[in-house]
Amino acid sequence: MVLFDSEYIHVEYYAEHHVLVSQWCGGCSSEEYREAVTMTSNYIRKMNIPFAISDRRLLHPLSVEDLRWTGTDFLKEFSQLPLKRFAIINCFDEAAAKQLHYFLHSKRYPLPFEAQVFEDLTSAYEWLVSVEA
Repeated sequence: MVLFDSEYIHVEYYAEHHVLVSQWCGGCSSEEYREAVTMTSNYIRKMNIPFAISDRRLLHPLSVEDLRWTGTDFLKEFSQLPLKRFAIINCFDEAAAKQLHYFLHSKRYPLPFEAQVFEDLTSAYEWLVSVEA
């Protein structure tokens, strides 16, 4: 079921395995980025989704302001989601990949659920649903 679709992000929910998949389609404005990650988190919270994938392959590096906002305001909220596992498809852009590493290893807001980085969607999805087996 498609939850949201735009030129910069596509968000879909797979009810059979309770998996939300967000796929970034390229760059976007600061406002669009913040709205997209907040909206995705709201879906996870409201639908009590235990598994999520963020496909960040095409996401560009964040601006200094968005990096700061993500590391403080958003990460605090994100760490309180009902997730059991969170899979990330690594960024093609090296600077964006380094930013992702920073968020995953935050000492200020450590993630209380399992999180792992993958290079492809199939491996990420299989890892998420393997916890149900």
